[in-house]
Amino acid sequence: MVSVLTFVVQVQGIAPYSLSINPSTTSLGNSVTITVTVTNGARNTLYGVTIGVQKPNGTGSAISNQVISTDNRGSGSVSVQYGQSSTSWTSLNGTVNTNVGGVYNVAVNQTSPSNIANVVTGQFTVTAMMSVVVSQPTSGTTVQRGQALTITATVANSLGAVSGAVVTADTPSNGQLTLPQVSSTNGVYSLSYQVLMNDQLGSWTIIVLATDTNGNSGTSLPVTVTVTKSELFVDAMVTYNSKGIPSTSFSSGDTLYPYFRIKYSGSSGGFLASGQYVVSVKNPSGITIANLTAVYDANRLGFYTPTGYSVSTFDPGGAWTIGVDANSLNDGFGNTGPSIATSIRVDIVTSPLGYLPFVIGGVVALLGGIVVLKRYDTSLAGFEHLEQMIGGPIPRGSSLLLLGDPGSGKTVLSYELLHDELEAGRPCALLSYDAFPEDVQARMGEFGWDIISHLRKGRLKIIDCYSGLAGQGEGALRDPSDLTELNIQVTSFITKAKNVPVTLILDSLTPIFNGVDGKQAINFLQTVGAKVKKTGGLFILTASRGAVPEDSIAKIESIVDGVIELTLVRSGRKGVRYLSVLKMERRRIASERVRFEIERGRGLVFRVSRFGILRRKIVELKIRAPILSTKKEAPSVAAPPRAEVKRADERSKDGKNAESSPKPAGTKQH
Repeated sequence: MVSVLTFVVQVQGIAPYSLSINPSTTSLGNSVTITVTVTNGARNTLYGVTIGVQKPNGTGSAISNQVISTDNRGSGSVSVQYGQSSTSWTSLNGTVNTNVGGVYNVAVNQTSPSNIANVVTGQFTVTAMMSVVVSQPTSGTTVQRGQALTITATVANSLGAVSGAVVTADTPSNGQLTLPQVSSTNGVYSLSYQVLMNDQLGSWTIIVLATDTNGNSGTSLPVTVTVTKSELFVDAMVTYNSKGIPSTSFSSGDTLYPYFRIKYSGSSGGFLASGQYVVSVKNPSGITIANLTAVYDANRLGFYTPTGYSVSTFDPGGAWTIGVDANSLNDGFGNTGPSIATSIRVDIVTSPLGYLPFVIGGVVALLGGIVVLKRYDTSLAGFEHLEQMIGGPIPRGSSLLLLGDPGSGKTVLSYELLHDELEAGRPCALLSYDAFPEDVQARMGEFGWDIISHLRKGRLKIIDCYSGLAGQGEGALRDPSDLTELNIQVTSFITKAKNVPVTLILDSLTPIFNGVDGKQAINFLQTVGAKVKKTGGLFILTASRGAVPEDSIAKIESIVDGVIELTLVRSGRKGVRYLSVLKMERRRIASERVRFEIERGRGLVFRVSRFGILRRKIVELKIRAPILSTKKEAPSVAAPPRAEVKRADERSKDGKNAESSPKPAGTKQH
């Protein structure tokens, strides 16, 4: 009861209070005037009041005790300033300052003649905007990928420079940069950003955002910068010989291996460390003789051509050029180059000693020795001798690996097999990983194998996997290492053939194993090989030793039906090529290694001694002799029934027909 009565008394003692705050909205650091007024109160009375201010988000609070004296009309007021310079306030926590943006709450409590809480309340607002000004870069600046761009901003508010703020900006690819403070006195924040090689090209809008620990923030005006591509250029191009020694002089039988690095333009001077690119080999007449594939070699820290170019006796001597064509490089992010073709000179030396064998041969011819050579030596062009080595034509429905040294003739042999299949009327496809389609056509034309008519009639399809590797257009595949897409194209080709036996040639395996995991590549070869063999066709692969991991070569040899090995043996400045059959399912193969040459207009030409042929004939006769002896003794055995004799005769006739029948349509007589 006492409490209730007291409350009533207090309520009766409440004077009519009012509150005004000027200004009601101010910026950071400015003071406000708080005025408390009593009207129609007790005359000539002292009213004690406590003014309290609560800052936003609990960042501070303070109170000020004041006395209001009324006149004989019962009116009176008191004013007090709230700000950093005011001494009329007692801080309960934080600071007495408008240093935090937001709404400030004001409450007035009466302390005398009685205690009454919250007789009047009010608010004022402090704007928290900070000023952010970007001084670097200026709008219209152009920066190249790989170059560094300095971003500098000054942050301030109404109190002056802002220290300790978090200042950020976006990268061209919408990443985020944090600008460190470089001057606390002036509120300067700055960062040097090196534009990445894969940052987006075109317009880059830089907006700097600043926030402080009190939640105040500010945003700069946008600054527009243009990002341009970085130019790629060839650096440190050299040619190595087969011993791994840099050289610019080569002779017949030597192999040259180009090496170079690809550097980005710009201040960073970074180097490209991925991809495959074309290196052209041009003779003294400026004609491109070969396009080599250079792949990145992490051990050499540059691009190297593992296959190289083997200088033949047909190559003219003089100043050759090894180079990279203009705008043939592309890192996959739109950075291209070089702006002009880059090349180095190498000298192909034709030694007079190279003609010595021909001089000796002429002398021998004059002495009549050439008659002896013609009598006891012969040359077999095409596949006549190869089929003798493998016991007949290549079995249909099989896969064949052409394995050998760089420059040993694998590609020429695959092209000759391709032409032979086309002439037999079979649909063929070439997965070209080592040459442009026009280069394939030109190379085959050198040997007299015209494929233009087959291309026009749709019997031949060249699936261009090389253009994508070389960065010169997408070719048939956007990504040549995408084996799924390649599998789809092969399947489409087989389907269009409508169950007719097809021939598929893949030249070569090197880029595939450089681009994907070995297990994935093996699975692809097994899948495609099964599809081709199911049609009764041929799946022919080429691979260079040293360019494909040895464990992968071993796995491929185990899954294919046949393996033909080509070797290049260097003797001084000359190179001698040999061919041997390592494996051929369903056939008895010859174990010999036969020498062959590659001749323009003829292709593979085997050098075979007639003595060797005679020796094989004698061996065959010795093998057949016991069989003939057995047949002579046959009458002593009881004669079989008439029906069985007839069937035996039929089988004998079939066997003779099989031996004397012409080659299948797929093998052309040369």
